[in-house]
Amino acid sequence: MFERIRFARYALRFERAFRSDRWDDVKSCFTRDATYTVLGSNTRWDGVHRGPDAIVAFYKKMLDELDRKFDKRVPGLVRLPRVRDGVLVVDWKATYVLGAQRQVLHGTSRCRFEGGKIAELSDTMDADECKRWADLIGAH
Repeated sequence: MFERIRFARYALRFERAFRSDRWDDVKSCFTRDATYTVLGSNTRWDGVHRGPDAIVAFYKKMLDELDRKFDKRVPGLVRLPRVRDGVLVVDWKATYVLGAQRQVLHGTSRCRFEGGKIAELSDTMDADECKRWADLIGAH
């Protein structure tokens, strides 16, 4: 019932950490043995990360090597999040701007909570969009 609120709280903490590079509030959103999985990008970033420290280290590395190279990043929702079989499903998009160029990246996050914290989180993305996105900064 509270999955949407918990995920919104996590997303706000993530966005604050993206700007400040302080990740303790994000770490506190995950269970001790939580997993974060990236699927479908067809890049070296696909894979599974276990535990809050590893998840946040992955976020920081990925953001430093990719997202922060853009002039602007504007996240948003494609539709309202929904719960299916106890898993929150969030269809999102992020618009990345570099100079006069822009690329929209779409994805789907799936999140399962235990005891009010994220136990499993995954992001699935489209490989073709990811390639065009990475090509803008020469990062693939």
